[in-house]
Amino acid sequence: MMNFESYKSAFIGAILLHLLIVVLLLAEPSNTQPTLELSAKNEVALPQTAVQESKPEEQAIKAVSVDQQEVTKAVNQLKAERLREKQAEENRQRALAQQAEAARKRRIEEQQRLERLKNEAAKLALAREKQLAEEQKRLKQLAKQKEEEEKRLAEMKKKQLQLEKQQKEEAAKLAELQKQKAAEAARMKKEQEEKARAEAEQKRLAAQQQAAMEAERNARIAGEVDKYKALIINAISRQWILPENVDSSLSSQFRIRLAPNGAVLEVSLTRSSGDPVLDRSAQSAIYKASPLPVPSDPDTFNVFREISLTVRPENVRG
Repeated sequence: MMNFESYKSAFIGAILLHLLIVVLLLAEPSNTQPTLELSAKNEVALPQTAVQESKPEEQAIKAVSVDQQEVTKAVNQLKAERLREKQAEENRQRALAQQAEAARKRRIEEQQRLERLKNEAAKLALAREKQLAEEQKRLKQLAKQKEEEEKRLAEMKKKQLQLEKQQKEEAAKLAELQKQKAAEAARMKKEQEEKARAEAEQKRLAAQQQAAMEAERNARIAGEVDKYKALIINAISRQWILPENVDSSLSSQFRIRLAPNGAVLEVSLTRSSGDPVLDRSAQSAIYKASPLPVPSDPDTFNVFREISLTVRPENVRG
């Protein structure tokens, strides 16, 4: 009987202990969710002799264990409810803080907007005042400019009258001067025309004389050219050794470049006779005849610096 009373006391102590835990949980909520672990520490320590007791004692122990499970379940439910309430309160406080922050920002923005409007109004007033001052200044300047313009126009009118008077006097002087210039121009024109006629006559006579001299010179040079061409052909013919059985009707044309002393500088075949042997013999004869007879007069020799010469076998045989 004493053992059963001990078990009863232990059961009641366990219930009181769990109730105390519940009260503490409800009174001091924590941010972290507490857990209730059932272990040998929370169980009532039974004496060694109690293990060997009868069946009613074992049933009492089982009853204590079942009641402890119910208490644990209730405690966990209370903790969960407390946690939900805490989270709801935190959410509410957070929402209130956000609303307060939004209201604070709106107040700041409104204050800033009013400050901007105030500044803009002040700027507009200052600009308007400045504009009025500038307008008054502009009107004063316009009045001053108008007065100065009237003075300037009066002065211009006075000067215009003086200028017109001066222009009339100048016009009279100019007319007299132009009359004198016209008379002088007529006199000079007459003199120039007479001078031009005299110069034209002199030029005509000089040109006529020059033409006669040129004609005489050209005739003389032409005669000299014909003369020295004949002498050159004769000199070449003396050096020309004709090939056998040559056709006497053939002819070769050469371009000959001469030095002032008649030395042959270059001989170029410009038109072949059709007989290469005849062409080479003629070219050889030209070089052998060097120096060729040329006129000593420089003007006439200029014709012979580079001459075109046609040679024929018949000239040699003839």
